[in-house]
Amino acid sequence: MNDVYAGTTLRRLRLRWVVVASIAAVATALAYDLFTARFATTLARRWLVLSGLVLAYELALLWRFLPRNHDGERLAPSLGPATLLTVVRGVGVAFLAGFLLLPQPTESLVWLPAALYGLAALLDYVDGTLARLTDRVTELGTRLDVEIDALGILIAPLLAVAYGQLPVWYLLAGAARYLFVAGKRHRRRTGKPIHDLPSGPISRILAGVQMAFLTVVLSPLLTPPEATVLAAAVLIPFLANFLRDWWHLTGRLPR
Repeated sequence: MNDVYAGTTLRRLRLRWVVVASIAAVATALAYDLFTARFATTLARRWLVLSGLVLAYELALLWRFLPRNHDGERLAPSLGPATLLTVVRGVGVAFLAGFLLLPQPTESLVWLPAALYGLAALLDYVDGTLARLTDRVTELGTRLDVEIDALGILIAPLLAVAYGQLPVWYLLAGAARYLFVAGKRHRRRTGKPIHDLPSGPISRILAGVQMAFLTVVLSPLLTPPEATVLAAAVLIPFLANFLRDWWHLTGRLPR
């Protein structure tokens, strides 16, 4: 009976995924129309290609995580408002990625990259709070939230470096999480022990500081050399936290 329920529920979730993916595709097409009015058609197409690829990756993650949409012991038949909000964040991050293939915006569009990333960062706080208030904290929502966070912290520094706002070494911020995950997978494949990480709010706090800093850097408010000094102050504790977690994971530090 449980297997029948899970199979039926998963099919419903996949239908909802189709609806979500269709809405995201329509939003992307509308954004493309707006960009064609402000940029050359060639540039707008570049934006569409890269944004579309990032959005497709995010939707693939959502599809992959659908069987983890548990709000207790049973598979939940709907995604829930918090997870849908995380998807909206993902759309914003995908739109931001498209700017990597465009010249730096000027005049009325100069604030757009900062606005896109800032909104995604703000909603990162809202979706978690909403999940707790509605009692819909799921493994799907948690995993998708982490993936969107990591993708944003990868794309935003790339854009800031491309604009000359940050030095190249700040790209370590975007690479840190992916290197950590790759190291963890390597230990699992080679049969090495993987220890639990300590709980606590420090990782979320540092990620929040990272997002706030990147939002400001993508805006006209902060420019070198002030941005470089602040970059070092933000990056060092961020990387130190990953190093601490790695030592815990490998058993070099007691929990």
